[in-house]
Amino acid sequence: MLHGIISNSDISISAWNIKVNNQDIINSSDITSTIELTVPETNYYKEGYLVPGAIGYFDIDVDGSNVNLPYKYTVTSVLSEDNEIVDLKIIGYSVDNGNTINYLTELNPNVELNVQANTDSIARVYVQWNDDTSTQTLNDVADTSLAREEAIGSIDVTIRFEQRN
Repeated sequence: MLHGIISNSDISISAWNIKVNNQDIINSSDITSTIELTVPETNYYKEGYLVPGAIGYFDIDVDGSNVNLPYKYTVTSVLSEDNEIVDLKIIGYSVDNGNTINYLTELNPNVELNVQANTDSIARVYVQWNDDTSTQTLNDVADTSLAREEAIGSIDVTIRFEQRN
C-alpha cells in the first residue's frame, strides 16, 4: 500500500529596498540630481559658492529601513574627466555625523560602511578648492579666470551595495 501527501510551503524573502537621497535605487540607478554640494557661509564667502580655499560637502543619505538583512555599501568619489577646477580635491568623509576621516592620512579613499538590517546611514564627503600656494596647481590669476568663465567642478560618485552574511 502506498500513501502520499502533497504540501505547499510559502517562503518569505528578505526585503531589499534601498533608497539613496530619497530615491529608490531599483527603479533608477542615476542619482545625479539628488547630490548637491553644500558650502556653508563664512566671513570670506557666501553660502553655496565654492571659491579657492572653501570646503564644501555632499551627503549620501542611505535609507535602509526596508532592508531586512545586514549590508555593506561603498562610496567612491573621484574627480570627473570633465572637471575644470584642477585644484578641486576630495579631502575626507564622515559617517553619521562622526569624526572626519582625512584622505591625507587614510590609505583607502573609499567610504566603506557595514550597516545592520533596517538601519539608515549618512556618509558625508568633503571637497575643497585647494588654495595652498605650496600645493596648488593654479595661481590666483588662473583661479579668477575660472570663476569668470563659470568653470564646472565635477565629481563622479559611485555607490555599491552588497548583502552581508
